Amino acid sequence: MDIKNLQSKWAIITNKEITRGYKSVILAPECKSDLYLGINKDANRCLILALPKNHNVNFKATIKENLSIEFFTETNYIVLKLIDNSFYELFDDLIISMYNRIKDLLDVNDYSKEFIQTFYKWSEFFNDTNLFLLSSANIQGLFGELFLLQSYIDNMELPNVNDILNSWTGPFDKRHDFTFDQKDIEVKTKTESKLDITISSEYQLETNLDKQLNLVVISIIENEGHSLQFLIEEIKKKIQIKSGDYTLLLKALNLKGIDLKNAGLYNNYLFKPISQITYNCTSFDFPKIVRSNLSKEVSKVKYNLRISALNNFVISELYF
Repeated sequence: MDIKNLQSKWAIITNKEITRGYKSVILAPECKSDLYLGINKDANRCLILALPKNHNVNFKATIKENLSIEFFTETNYIVLKLIDNSFYELFDDLIISMYNRIKDLLDVNDYSKEFIQTFYKWSEFFNDTNLFLLSSANIQGLFGELFLLQSYIDNMELPNVNDILNSWTGPFDKRHDFTFDQKDIEVKTKTESKLDITISSEYQLETNLDKQLNLVVISIIENEGHSLQFLIEEIKKKIQIKSGDYTLLLKALNLKGIDLKNAGLYNNYLFKPISQITYNCTSFDFPKIVRSNLSKEVSKVKYNLRISALNNFVISELYF
């Protein structure tokens, strides 16, 4: 199941007149449970799970800001309804995620529980809470982190795509941008002509005990290449292909001030990565100011590093 298949299903029922109930179409015959796309008389898009007639579920109807779920005893349907159709793209993503999670489940208790839990997991993303705009520097930095995340997914840095998504810890106020079992990664994104990168605190290049710390510097050309929205869409496709949990990415993006509705506001920012160089920050000789080497009276340290002076610490170089 992908977006193209889903859109063709919606097209079957979208323009049909509805006076009562739902106009519906089965989502995918290969799904072990009876899962339908539906549209009600008010033109709300719905995802409908039909339960066996002899099965009952006990939960209260829940209405969130733009999404609701309700059990109808007369039909034995659990109906997940999109209240605000402007979120239709995100709703399609929810449906694909739902399909991947329940398509192979045979037990009604299992797939009905998963259906309800998925609603609660996704409902927090159907809102317009990100009202502030990010600076160009923040957009550039976020692009670099997402570019690296995409490369980790492409190269399957970890066996499970969800583990890769969970490794992106920067949005969660962790010390470093990416956290793995054996190493941490700090990412800096700079324009091609810039000679220095900025280290914004004494903690950024501080190593964690018994772990290697790598500094990844991504050089980009501005006003060429792709937007943040494009990159997010590409990562989403890769997650869906690998049957990963897309909400892990959505949650991290929300903490960065990005959702699928406001990402397009930044489409005037285009970036083209041209190189990705990784440095070993764990080396004793690596030039850095870190908390463990400072007097307690010193705080809020910010400094620049000259990239050309770090050649002795290069681990790998990639050019695009």
